[in-house]
Amino acid sequence: MPVLTVSVNLSARQFRKQNIVALVASILEETGLAAGCLELEITESMLMKNADDAIVTLGKLKAMGVKISVDDFGTGYSSLTYLKRFPIDTLKIDRSFVRDITSDPDDAAISKAIISLAHDMGLKVVAEGVETEAQMAFLRMRHCDHMQGYYFSKPIGAEEFAQMLRDRRRLEVEEEAQEGAARTLLLLDDEESVLFSLTRLFQRDSYRVLRANTAGHAFELLATYRVGVILCDQRMPGMSGVEFLRRAKQLYPETVRMLLSGYTDLESVTGAINEGAVFKILTKPWEDDLLRATVRDAFESFEQARENERLAREITGKGAKSSRARQERDKRA
Repeated sequence: MPVLTVSVNLSARQFRKQNIVALVASILEETGLAAGCLELEITESMLMKNADDAIVTLGKLKAMGVKISVDDFGTGYSSLTYLKRFPIDTLKIDRSFVRDITSDPDDAAISKAIISLAHDMGLKVVAEGVETEAQMAFLRMRHCDHMQGYYFSKPIGAEEFAQMLRDRRRLEVEEEAQEGAARTLLLLDDEESVLFSLTRLFQRDSYRVLRANTAGHAFELLATYRVGVILCDQRMPGMSGVEFLRRAKQLYPETVRMLLSGYTDLESVTGAINEGAVFKILTKPWEDDLLRATVRDAFESFEQARENERLAREITGKGAKSSRARQERDKRA
């Protein structure tokens, strides 16, 4: 079997025991397990109860070669001042942030912030409670290192798990959905006849057309594919088109969002336009050529914005490289 790392949860009582370091050392010696193949999971609230003592204990465990991960990160009273002092390897995003990660802008923002923070500190990230393809796709696009949850497997016994490893069982992932090479258009309307007509219309332009008749399904598609343009109906059960596009803007600000409706609440739509949630309003019934031209312009706007971002990153990278070079020359001088 491949080399594995086994993660073990430590309770608060175990961690506070004075002999925890000696206990771990004796277990490693007894089992013959390499220290680097053991990861101990400790909650952040446990660490913060007596942070100074925790730093000493973790330092001794790290000196042995054992890996340390902080479980349920973000749910306790974490201190960034102490976080940089803890000798840890991994942060685990709590499942409470993952559950609605594809539709709740706050959960998405927290998860993205934890991933960015961890990577900037040279740490790995594990997301807990991944149960759907959309959650997995969202986290992959944000470069989360590892995930665990029922989407991959329910808890199983040791022998069955060993056989799974021997069989080299893998989860096949549609890479093309991540790359977003084609122009991808998301249609959201609760009337199937409208979705059918729009799909036929836009297939003439060789778009990859995604269809959803509920906001929940649309959020899953947004998490799974790199969508460039959204065309959304206003009157839908559960969530209006304006509210959906507001959330879509928070979750995916790079998308071009348009409203297509035979009925509009002028006040709410005007507010959405003013805050940038809606790029353009189109009316039903539509004129085919005008609608196709408008969507084509929207994709060109989306692609131009992405190109501008790429150039900005390139210029920033060159500027940072030039600055480091000057600093090196100054040091040598």
